[in-house]
Amino acid sequence: MYTNIISNSIGKTSFYWKSIIDLFLKGDNKMAYKEYLLDTNIVIKVWNKYPELLDAIENIECIDFKISEDIAGELSVKEYVQFNKDFILSNKFLKLLGHIITNKRPSFSETCIESDFVKNEKNDSVYFNNGDKISINDYSLIVICEKNKDYILVTEDKKMLRSAKIILDSSRVLNFNQFLDELRELNVL
Repeated sequence: MYTNIISNSIGKTSFYWKSIIDLFLKGDNKMAYKEYLLDTNIVIKVWNKYPELLDAIENIECIDFKISEDIAGELSVKEYVQFNKDFILSNKFLKLLGHIITNKRPSFSETCIESDFVKNEKNDSVYFNNGDKISINDYSLIVICEKNKDYILVTEDKKMLRSAKIILDSSRVLNFNQFLDELRELNVL
């Protein structure tokens, strides 16, 4: 449709725009879209060291961050502030609300990622992955990333990093410094 409109035009300008639109329609100029799933320790570290970073990410169309409900629950406990006589959630926590994704806590029997490396402890609250003990919340983040192939897991938890790299492609698991490096490459920092 667009190429027909442009082909009816005359001159160098129409050739230029036809080339741009052709590239767009072919997807050759498609920017990579990045979605980061942040662990609690990453959000806290960003708040402490780079307080404007989440706002910067939010203002860029091709980059987004997500927080699972469980992680939001952990963060909300730490982010109550007293206002007059009432306790309310902090502004920095309220800014996360649009990035919270729902997740059903995985049941080992229902949603376990098929792997010889994943084991479950009898109390159903701890998963073992290649010898590393990780919490149900940590395992839940890995499951979310496994189900959502666009998500990149960001954590500083060494056991979760090792466990996630067994289940996910290692390029989809970042520590804090790798996350910052990617953001620098994308001109966010």
